[in-house]
Amino acid sequence: MDIDDSHSVLSAHEEPEGEAGDRPSGGVYAVNTRTKQFVAISDATLRKESKISDADKDVRTGFVGHCSWADLVVPIEVEVDRSYSAFTFSDKRDHLLIDTKRGRNSQELLLHHVGQVFTHQHRTHVYALYVFRHQARILYFDRAGCIVSEPFQYDNGTYTPLHRFFWRLAHMSNEERGYDHSAVLASEDEVKKMVEYARDPPTEYIGGQIYRALSWDSEKGAPRSTQWPVYKVTMGSRRLLIARPIASSHSLYGRCTRGYIAYDPKARTVSFLKDCWRADHPRAVAEHEVYKRLAAHGVSNIATCEGSEDVLDSRGRWQVTKAHGAGDNKSRLAFGHYRILLREVCRPLIDFKDFRELASLLYDAMTAHEDAWCKAAVLHRDISVNNILILEEGKGSNVRRRGILNDWDVCKYREEMDESTTPRRPNLTGTWYFRSALSLQYPYKPYRVSDDIESFVHIYHYCIYRFHDTKEDHLAEIINITYGNVGTRTVDGVVIGGSHKLGNMEISRPPMRVGTECPTLKGCLVALGAVYNSHYKAIDLHSYEFLYLPACVRMRSKQPIPKIIEDNMKPMDTHTKLKDVFSRYAGRVKDKQGDPIIMWEEDELQKTDDLFEHTSLAEPKNAQLSSAGHEGFEDMRREKERAVQRFEVGSGSATVPSAMDSDCDQ
Repeated sequence: MDIDDSHSVLSAHEEPEGEAGDRPSGGVYAVNTRTKQFVAISDATLRKESKISDADKDVRTGFVGHCSWADLVVPIEVEVDRSYSAFTFSDKRDHLLIDTKRGRNSQELLLHHVGQVFTHQHRTHVYALYVFRHQARILYFDRAGCIVSEPFQYDNGTYTPLHRFFWRLAHMSNEERGYDHSAVLASEDEVKKMVEYARDPPTEYIGGQIYRALSWDSEKGAPRSTQWPVYKVTMGSRRLLIARPIASSHSLYGRCTRGYIAYDPKARTVSFLKDCWRADHPRAVAEHEVYKRLAAHGVSNIATCEGSEDVLDSRGRWQVTKAHGAGDNKSRLAFGHYRILLREVCRPLIDFKDFRELASLLYDAMTAHEDAWCKAAVLHRDISVNNILILEEGKGSNVRRRGILNDWDVCKYREEMDESTTPRRPNLTGTWYFRSALSLQYPYKPYRVSDDIESFVHIYHYCIYRFHDTKEDHLAEIINITYGNVGTRTVDGVVIGGSHKLGNMEISRPPMRVGTECPTLKGCLVALGAVYNSHYKAIDLHSYEFLYLPACVRMRSKQPIPKIIEDNMKPMDTHTKLKDVFSRYAGRVKDKQGDPIIMWEEDELQKTDDLFEHTSLAEPKNAQLSSAGHEGFEDMRREKERAVQRFEVGSGSATVPSAMDSDCDQ
């Protein structure tokens, strides 16, 4: 093992991938062929290029290197200014985190650096070290949270906890240090086979994604970056090559889903490998079981499951988190490492060509949703931009595209659902941006098919805002108010939203202006409005307030409270009305001559550049990844704040549970 204290030594041109200065104060690296080639800085280079004093150079000789997220074993953070410390370092245990702006910034930076290690490597857990002057804390991260040691001094002897930590770290196996033994570095010959496949791929998109995963420079015939090495993953009898994920969750805990282009050199095929941590709970159904049920009932427009596994350690035990059992709160869920392999490699929905095709893709996804519910009795419960994909087949002028409904990991079976039972805990279903107005306003309301169906409307509206010039002067404000609005109800602390979205649903007028030069697009919006407006007119919100709001929040009324009768007669209780709109505006409904009954003008088919690009409104192109569990559209600040709530001191303090704890409780 070796120590890197490059933070104050490296010059600007030696920065790792990411923003300038985006690296920990130091770190521990294994001494191996990769680190000697890509991490270590020679003594001669240190003497020649570093601006530190000669005395410092003498001390640091042999221990300086570049930061490499792909190789970092233990990140080390060092702080000397108390006001910038992430943690307290007093003897008192009643406070752990420094709750100031500077303290929170330091906590976010620490979490970001640990997240970089998880993202670039295949880890089950990560150790980290936080040093403040002559004291330190040791941290343990896994996908269930973080355990933080009590502070200790390391300058009062030769056998301190710090010495013991480094001694034990040096004597651990790679698996004990947190490395997934089922993923090993691929050989150069194996990488060459993957590059050769990318030169003649089944589709241009797949070829481009392989080159991106490899960070491949075609002109130089070598990777542009050392930060995304190729790994060989063992999955049953198959050996799959993966590199940079094509999509990755920002979250440090919970499912933490990552998606990879997976190349099988033996079969010379590519698939999509989804790597995540699923809840270890009897009621949590593994996603491959859902795909098996959907396939058995002939559900259309879904991916094909080629294989799956609960990832085992070298002793044949399931890789399961440990942090969930620390502290006084023993009721939190454990998460186990899980992989599922899907045959289809798809584009994200936001790659749609125009709004006619968008209507067609949503029609396909709605067909999958309808089949799943009506034939297989499965409700998806997370309809979002990220979970509807474009399956592309063929090349050049022979490309065929259709919509696929993906990510069934938070679905429920009809036999598990009870219409009369309210959720035990609110806000656990779906991606916030695209959830129905009623589920946001009344989070204790039982989740129904109509909530999923309404999400398709919000997706179409969202894509218009993002890829059409609506002439809105305050677009960011509109998006945040409509889709991102989050509030906390004072009386019970429940998170709610959707008030603006609810207002849009109660009027038939389109929520945005598309211009007089786009009459067909406007017609589509008006037709959609007629469906959801009629649906909401049939809803008695007074009954919802009485049933699903705390007593002190309800509006006072002397009128008797009518019961909510779910008769499946409202327009969005079934798929028919909305599918009819998408079908007609997709050009699928023809007249007697065989021409579409609705024709789009050529000018209307022009899709703008991404208006959300380079803004906080744009989510990553998470192709084939779920946004569920709040992993999609919340910004990084909120994501890190939730993770900070998971810090624990020693083994004694309680933690704040998050929504991710309770996926199975609803």
